[in-house]
Amino acid sequence: MYRPVITRKKSGAPVLSRKEIDVIGENLVGDFMPGALETPQEIDIDSFAQNYLGMDQDFQYLSHCGVYLGMTVFNDTDKVPVYDPQHDRADYISAKAHTVIIDKTLLAENQEHRYRFTMGHEASHEFLHKEYFAYDPDQMTIFDYIGEAPIPMVQCRIDTKKMDAKNPEIWTDKDWMEWQANALSSAILMPVSMVRKVAESVKTNKAVFRNYVTAAKVSNVFNVSFEAASYRLKQLGYIPQEVQMSSDVLNMIASQLCV
Repeated sequence: MYRPVITRKKSGAPVLSRKEIDVIGENLVGDFMPGALETPQEIDIDSFAQNYLGMDQDFQYLSHCGVYLGMTVFNDTDKVPVYDPQHDRADYISAKAHTVIIDKTLLAENQEHRYRFTMGHEASHEFLHKEYFAYDPDQMTIFDYIGEAPIPMVQCRIDTKKMDAKNPEIWTDKDWMEWQANALSSAILMPVSMVRKVAESVKTNKAVFRNYVTAAKVSNVFNVSFEAASYRLKQLGYIPQEVQMSSDVLNMIASQLCV
């Protein structure tokens, strides 16, 4: 398995730039699915998590209101919080280390893109953040439990946009790790070299449509949402940051686009 050299804080939290994460994503895809760096295509994110990273997969209701989309379990535990809709109550279940739990609401047919990004996000936590969240039970002592107990899992909320409103200078380790998991999920699902290949293949003289043609094509090729494709293209400089992209607008002009 590909293992990058990653600079880490004393806490175990990685220190990574967007460019470094793109390189990691490219190398992971190249190791797992080499053909995907020759021909742009959908990445099998379930196989990546299960067969490449060796994660177990489970599906539960993680809350009563859908606030959590996914969870990565780093240590064996019998305290995974879930929601039991049959009895309308919170409950606990057991899970082994290296388990990804996806909220059952994402199994709906119209949630495929969100499901794929969430799987990528949780797989990214497993790949990047074990050193922060996991512990070695063979080296635990009673003194390890003084204060806060070891954290066996990370829960990922439906809305991480609140980080955009916070000054990165005051982000916590966990804020940075959520950003890193989002960035690596994007880098795996849409490898940088292949996104460039798709974007540079788009030919249109209608400047007003170019951004939409490119984003729609990236969305279709990699099986990601139009919003995720647009965001990725902005990161890579193919769409100006100030341009507001809307799937509603795409739907209105779809008949005029050739994607």
